[in-house]
Amino acid sequence: MKYINEYRDADLTQKLLADLQRTVTRPWTLMEVCGGQTHSIIRSG
Repeated sequence: MKYINEYRDADLTQKLLADLQRTVTRPWTLMEVCGGQTHSIIRSG
């Protein structure tokens, strides 16, 4: 798949996580509509 390595970049993931931790001021509740994204995250990390 084109660009697949961009989605497996651990350094980028850590940066995005740090950005979220600075931005979020209270707990979030996320609703999952379909399991496709969850399976992709678990499979790819």
